Amino acid sequence: MTEQNQNIDFEIIWKKIHHQTTDEEENILNQWLSSHSSHRRYYETALQYYTNGSQFINSPAELKKALKNIHRKAGIHAPFRNSGIIAITSIAASLLLLLLFQFYKAGEPELSISNQQVQSIVPGSNKAILILSDGTEHDLTSGNNSFIDTDGNEIKNTGNQLEYISKNNQTAEIKYNTLKIPRGGEYFLILSDSTKVWLNSETTLRFPVHFAADVRHVELTGEAYFEVSKNRNLPFIVTSGNQIVKVLGTEFNISSYPDSRAILTTLVKGSVEVSLSNNSSEKQLLKPSEQSYILNNEPIIETRMVDVNLYISWKNGRFVFQDQALEEIMNTLSKWYDVQFAFTNEEDKNLRFTGNLERYADFSEILKKIERTNEVDFIIENKKITIK
Repeated sequence: MTEQNQNIDFEIIWKKIHHQTTDEEENILNQWLSSHSSHRRYYETALQYYTNGSQFINSPAELKKALKNIHRKAGIHAPFRNSGIIAITSIAASLLLLLLFQFYKAGEPELSISNQQVQSIVPGSNKAILILSDGTEHDLTSGNNSFIDTDGNEIKNTGNQLEYISKNNQTAEIKYNTLKIPRGGEYFLILSDSTKVWLNSETTLRFPVHFAADVRHVELTGEAYFEVSKNRNLPFIVTSGNQIVKVLGTEFNISSYPDSRAILTTLVKGSVEVSLSNNSSEKQLLKPSEQSYILNNEPIIETRMVDVNLYISWKNGRFVFQDQALEEIMNTLSKWYDVQFAFTNEEDKNLRFTGNLERYADFSEILKKIERTNEVDFIIENKKITIK
């Protein structure tokens, strides 16, 4: 299966074979089947596999033997690593996933995760704290509390969206508000110039109630997706750590967490200029599907072509991982599910996985999918996860 072909959650195929698909899943499957001939061949292979009633005995020894047989038939001589387990990325990986999924369904092996352990761990939701220029705080989670601030500006909140209504008073003093998104939270913001901002968990955005006459400037810590309202006479600038992003009207994603080793800016549409505050001569102009990469606070900007969906999927309700280290995956999940994690084996941090998961899925199901690779186990105590 070629890299440009869209992945599909194997559970949709399994549900189709067992006549359990929803209308939405039917549409996803039909689009996937029609996009490439190899998809149809894979589906027919899966259908034949289940029709023949293939099963494996519920024991590690039999599973290991079955895996070797699959590897030999697929022509794989090196040990198979786990990229491709959660989502189908190649025919060989698909066969292996098919085996693992059937093994799980046939024997229902007991995993180290119980429903009781994760009943208090829920997906994130719309929650935020708005801090006004005078320091007063408003919890936006409850919604339906639109108000006028002390400077006479109209602010509307619906519980998942905060909107600033322009009063055309740009001669007035520029005052800043701050929107803080906690762990396990997300929020949507419309600035006074109609720019739209999606804010991810553990993110802070400082912005003016109304913009100055010569520039639109905001400050970001964390991750946000910007859809900037076009104004060729009024540049839009985002500062995040050592990075300065300048645009006129475009769509892009910035990930700038303090605990991350790099600041990533991914361009979706238009163009952006990325520069550094500690090295004014270092600038890069990004094109769509390009990403700037600033390692820690080094005075160099690197650029690369990327699959944009890997970096903006959170905005669309998905987690998409492509050959990504387990430590990075757990860091992403911990922010959204508001949990802590620790590895007992340092080498496990570098295990790499590929997957396409629902952002609002039950936490135990996500961990179980990873556990089914037989690479790691999860032990949960309160909201701390130990990976061994």
